[in-house]
Amino acid sequence: MTEAKRRDDIQGDILHEYDGIEEADNALPKWWLGIFYGTMAFGIAYWFVYHEYAWAPTQNDVHAAHVAKLMEERAKPATDALTDLAGDTAAVTAGAETFKVNCVACHGTQGEGTIGPNLTDRFWIHGGGAASIHSLIRDGVAAKGMPSWGAILGPKKVREVTAFVLSLRNSNVEGKEPQGNEYQSDS
Repeated sequence: MTEAKRRDDIQGDILHEYDGIEEADNALPKWWLGIFYGTMAFGIAYWFVYHEYAWAPTQNDVHAAHVAKLMEERAKPATDALTDLAGDTAAVTAGAETFKVNCVACHGTQGEGTIGPNLTDRFWIHGGGAASIHSLIRDGVAAKGMPSWGAILGPKKVREVTAFVLSLRNSNVEGKEPQGNEYQSDS
């Protein structure tokens, strides 16, 4: 360091002067240094706790777990609730109306199957259980030409169409030949 050129009563030792600007060598306030060093210590401790040793989950981990839980709940609707909904005439009627608008082209007016499979027999390609039917309607099977209706119809209408399809199951309407495996029961 250079020697002080002069001493100011307020600023202390003036070390440099350039274009009329004087620079003094003042100590930082102790409260500021305390916050600075405390922040550094906290940052290091945080890094060890959350990232290096993973003693606690990060916010991303908590969020990912929450999203995974929600997706699991949505992916597996309660079979009993869907089966009960199939007995609700209002839900079945609403599902039939949605079916007539969106599904008749492939599955026929009575579910007998045209391009798509027959929905009235006991043979099912992707499972004949309530949860399987619901997942199939919601997510579709792109490889087989079945579109995903979940985003288009919404959760309520998907459940209603599921209820309608469940009401068709084992009604044995004359139509397309059986495809898939024989389905026994929801148990």
